[in-house]
Amino acid sequence: MAGPGPERAFVFQDFALLPWANVLRNVAFGLELRGVPREKRQEIALKHIAEVGLKSFERSYPHQLSGGMRQRVGLARALAVDADIILMDEPFSSVDDQTRPKFQEELLDLLKHKQKTVIFVTHSIEEAAYLSDQIVLLSPRPGTVSKVVHPNIERGEKNPDEIRRDKNYLDVVDDIWQILKKYV
Repeated sequence: MAGPGPERAFVFQDFALLPWANVLRNVAFGLELRGVPREKRQEIALKHIAEVGLKSFERSYPHQLSGGMRQRVGLARALAVDADIILMDEPFSSVDDQTRPKFQEELLDLLKHKQKTVIFVTHSIEEAAYLSDQIVLLSPRPGTVSKVVHPNIERGEKNPDEIRRDKNYLDVVDDIWQILKKYV
C-alpha cells in the first residue's frame, strides 16, 4: 500500500470540509470513497451527525456553520468510516475557550463507547493531561521523543471540574511544564 489505509481517519485542524457539500455529504464522503451504497452511507452518516450534536443541520453547508460546528462535522466524518485509529491534529485549537472544554468532554464521552485509538496532537498541556492515557513529549528541532508520560488520571464517575482540580491532574500538568520549560 502506497498511502494511508482505511484503518485510519483524520480530523484536521482547519476542518478540511468540502465547501460545495452539505453536512450529510461531507460526513458520508469517506464512505462514498469506500464504495458504500448511498442508502447505507446516509444511514451511517446521519447516526454520527446526531452523535456529535448536529441533528437538524444535515442540509447546511460549511459556510453556514460556526467553527465548532465545522469541527463536529470533521469528527463525525472520521467516526463514520469506523477506522481503528483516529488522528486528530489540534482539532480544538480553532474553537473558543468556553467551547474547548465542552468538546474535550464530548470526545471522551464518545470514545468511552467506541474502541478506538486516538492520536491527538495539541500544544495545550492541560488538554493533553485531561484527554490522554499516554502523552508523548517531543523535543524541538529535530523533533524527537523526549519523554513519555502516563497521567494515570482516574476519570471514573468524577465530573470534569473535579478532574481538573484533582491533585494528580495538576501534578501531571506541572511535571510536563517543568520538562518543556527547558525547551522554551
